[in-house]
Amino acid sequence: MSDYIVAFESAYGSTKQYAESLAQRLGVDALNFEQARAELAANPTAAIVVLSFVHGPSHPGAKFITDTDLSGHRVALCTVGMTLDDVVQKKDGAARSLGNKADDVTRFYLPGRLNYSELSTAHRTTMWTIVKMLKAKPLKNDNDKMMINTFDTDVDRVDESRLDAVEEWVRGL
Repeated sequence: MSDYIVAFESAYGSTKQYAESLAQRLGVDALNFEQARAELAANPTAAIVVLSFVHGPSHPGAKFITDTDLSGHRVALCTVGMTLDDVVQKKDGAARSLGNKADDVTRFYLPGRLNYSELSTAHRTTMWTIVKMLKAKPLKNDNDKMMINTFDTDVDRVDESRLDAVEEWVRGL
């Protein structure tokens, strides 16, 4: 039994990369959400870090937290995405997704990877539509411009050094 649980869901791999790196730092295995539920039951006081991608309103990590009894656990949510840091922290969409559990969850944002060459047809079509709408927008912010400029380009912004703050939180430093 460990004092730490690292749980994740990944769509294209960057969240899995972060989860496996954090788990290695902590000397535990990175677990999918079902495995994590079993580990939570076996270790009712472990700190848990949930790592998840976000695609529009879909945030599997926030759903895992809201659907799971985590009383007795210190909980952190790491949202992995492509939105620029200043925008994502200002909007704090994870807080909205967590609802009444937001105050009990420490939130981190990690830059991800978006490889258009690997996207499903549905996801690529969604991104095309979003970018088309952004191009028509009269006043574009830096995040809008970044999305337009990187459309149909493989972009990797994964930065494992950003896990330092998460590791410090987990270890209670």
